[in-house]
Amino acid sequence: MPPFIAALILKIQSFFKDMMYNIMMIYGEKGIEPFKRPLIIAGPVLLVIYSMVYSPFSKKLETASRNLASIEVVSQYAADYEEGKTRLSAYQRRLPLPKDKDEWLNYIITSSARSYGVAFDGVSGQKETEIGNFIVVSREVTVTTTYDKLGRWLAEIENSPIFVRVVELNLRRDSTNPGGVKVIFRLSTILPRFAGGGA
Repeated sequence: MPPFIAALILKIQSFFKDMMYNIMMIYGEKGIEPFKRPLIIAGPVLLVIYSMVYSPFSKKLETASRNLASIEVVSQYAADYEEGKTRLSAYQRRLPLPKDKDEWLNYIITSSARSYGVAFDGVSGQKETEIGNFIVVSREVTVTTTYDKLGRWLAEIENSPIFVRVVELNLRRDSTNPGGVKVIFRLSTILPRFAGGGA
């Protein structure tokens, strides 16, 4: 603390000690009589100062402290909220766009089958099921192919950057074609009911 401030504080303390000493001396000699008039004047003045200055200030201070407490609580969870928002956005980018729901699954099946030389025995119509804010879109596919082609084809489908999964698979050996298999599988994806997904 700078020396001039320390000296000022000592002077103020000394002044108030002297004042209290003088008040006690006067009260001891003359009683309460000399203090009646100053108390009558000072009492209402102090009440007015309290009601006009201190009371509104204390209410503002109380409101500010409550706001500060609520801001501190919010700030504790702000990082979690931002992280959750980022993760949700990343998941939504992995979903097809709602405008593509009629074509997207069929496009994935046919384009990937073409690159592996897989021919279809049948493809069912698209089934849509609403679950909360999402639509589960599924198609059932029937093919006759080899184990090798089937494995590579399904791996490519499931490794798509857009979310798509084989949810059901029924496989049996093709008795007419050695090394061949007859496969019926259901492929599904999830779309948001409203805009917000897609790549």
